[in-house]
Amino acid sequence: MEVNCSLTEPCLAGISSIIGSSCCRRILISFALVASALALTNSRVVAEDDPSRVTLYISVFDSHGKSVEGLTRDRFEIQEDNKQQTIASLHFETGTPVSLGILLDVSRSMGRERIDMALNWVKSLVERLKSPDEIFVNAFSDDSQEVIDFAAPEDYLDEAVTHLSTGGQSYTGLAVDRGLIKLRDAKNKKRALLLVSAGLDKAGPATLEHVARFRYPIYAISLKGSGGVTGTLDRLKSLSLKGTALNAYADLSGGNAMFADSSNEAEHVLGSIYYDLKNQYRAEYVSTNSKRDGKLRKIDLTVTGGEYTVRFLRKYQAPRH
Repeated sequence: MEVNCSLTEPCLAGISSIIGSSCCRRILISFALVASALALTNSRVVAEDDPSRVTLYISVFDSHGKSVEGLTRDRFEIQEDNKQQTIASLHFETGTPVSLGILLDVSRSMGRERIDMALNWVKSLVERLKSPDEIFVNAFSDDSQEVIDFAAPEDYLDEAVTHLSTGGQSYTGLAVDRGLIKLRDAKNKKRALLLVSAGLDKAGPATLEHVARFRYPIYAISLKGSGGVTGTLDRLKSLSLKGTALNAYADLSGGNAMFADSSNEAEHVLGSIYYDLKNQYRAEYVSTNSKRDGKLRKIDLTVTGGEYTVRFLRKYQAPRH
């Protein structure tokens, strides 16, 4: 018998009268399961466990450096390895909970005075955050040490960071590596690192690959070092084709590296970082390259309809499994 109708209530009543109510319920359950499967298939572009899903946090600025909000999906174009990608979703997020790892340089290139200044800036930024935001603080020089484990901003303790030992060379790459790994245990989906450093270290290729693998934006506040002759030697060692580590990590990850050497400059920088952490476009797409080869893939993103400066993740590492 052919039933030529949609599954409306009258039609279901007809089916029930023909084959019985219990059988009808089983048919409805089957239809529901099929519908759910189809829905999951159609939503593949945003499925949380899809290894080909790429999430980008995007900051857009006009020619005057002012943040641009309210842009629609059709204004964004994304290419991956020169192949056009289809944006599955894009919206501007405001007040997003963030897990922030703060990496504080305590090497000789900073000096005690600069470290104390940096600690005041860290405290100022933390005071702008509130639960469900969370932070952790690591200090680094020759090695990286945990100072404050994941905690609510309201639980930040000055005592934990005011008696840090200082000295040694700035091994920024090691600090970033450990910070990225620690962020995997964060509770919020949006995660970022903040480096506060004199920036006297080269950006090692291994750490750059790690930045692409983890895909977390890195922000940096760069201070002029005051480490005398040894600080000057460290500065000379930091020269590289990619610039300092702070610039290289920030540019690749979609974050930002800024300079501050006074309280007034720091206030502007901290405000900019806080705004970025809390207000960004969030775009998602499923890569047209389904290979799980673990290779680096280059992302190009443009915003049409004006002259814009755009910050976003420049490269990411494809999944291996």
